[in-house]
Amino acid sequence: MQSFLHGALSYDSGYFHVWISSAKDSIFFQSNQDKAYFISILQDELSPRKKLNDTRTSTPSFSSDIDLLAYSLTPSGIHLLLHTIRKTAIEELGQTLLYSYEQYLQEQGTIHHLPFDTIFIFDKLVGRHEALQVSKEIHLLHDDWRNDRYSSIGFYLDDRRGDWMRPYRLTSLFENKPRNYLKFITSQETEKDRLFEYLET
Repeated sequence: MQSFLHGALSYDSGYFHVWISSAKDSIFFQSNQDKAYFISILQDELSPRKKLNDTRTSTPSFSSDIDLLAYSLTPSGIHLLLHTIRKTAIEELGQTLLYSYEQYLQEQGTIHHLPFDTIFIFDKLVGRHEALQVSKEIHLLHDDWRNDRYSSIGFYLDDRRGDWMRPYRLTSLFENKPRNYLKFITSQETEKDRLFEYLET
């Protein structure tokens, strides 16, 4: 896993945009089943229930270190919007997700080319207002963004809930009212390519 940290800030706001993709423009997710499985890994690793139920010290939960604010899964990879005060937890989570996903692909038997080496990039964000903007860009990555089941849009607009998702740091900015976020997300066009600019430099 090639890991890069972008965006040198003089302080840590705790907000990070994480991008995981396969190297050399390979497809990361071959099917929707693959995406669904990856979401299940996210749920397992970020749910506080894992920490309560699992007494094995070798598999700790990341729920006490990381708040998942938004996510998007596309054929080319994963975008995560996180808040954490322990930056090393980001790489630890990334390694755990990739290891579990690799194990899953090997068990399928139909995959001959694993999407690894991977590129693992995380950007420091200035604060929650920039994080809110990034959440918009992440959600608009999908053509049918309003109904895509492989993004976190349902947690913002449809009262979808789960103890592994904690968007409250952002939803409080629009008074936890879905109509306000919908107005925000449709207020202007977002340049999708902006998310990928640093991948080309």
